[in-house]
Amino acid sequence: MVPRFAYRARSLIVGLLLCLSATANAADSSQLRSRGKAILQEKCGRCHAIEAAGESPLKQAPPMRDIYARFAPRELQAELTEGMVSRHRAMPQIEFSDEDVDAILAYLYALAVKK
Repeated sequence: MVPRFAYRARSLIVGLLLCLSATANAADSSQLRSRGKAILQEKCGRCHAIEAAGESPLKQAPPMRDIYARFAPRELQAELTEGMVSRHRAMPQIEFSDEDVDAILAYLYALAVKK
C-alpha cells in the first residue's frame, strides 16, 4: 500500500510538469509570432502595414491583416511558400521557407484574434 503522501507528491509533480509544458509552449508561440512580425517588417513592411491598425506606406498595398482575412489559411500558406504574385509590377516575388510561413501565419493569426 502506497502512503497518501506519495500520491500527493506524484500529483504535484505531474501538475508542475504540465504547468512547465504550458509555459514553454506559450514562450515558443510568442517567439514564433515575434519572428513572423520581424519577417514581415523586413520583407513586406516597406509597402504593407503589418500592425493591427494603420495605413500601408504604399497606398495601393493592402495591410497584411487584410490579406490574411482574404485567404483561407491553407491557401495563404501556399501563396507565401510559392511566392505571392501581384498585379503590381514593383512588388517582388518572395518565396518564404516553411518555417518563415509558419511564423508569419502565427503573427497574422494573433492580429486577427485581437480584433
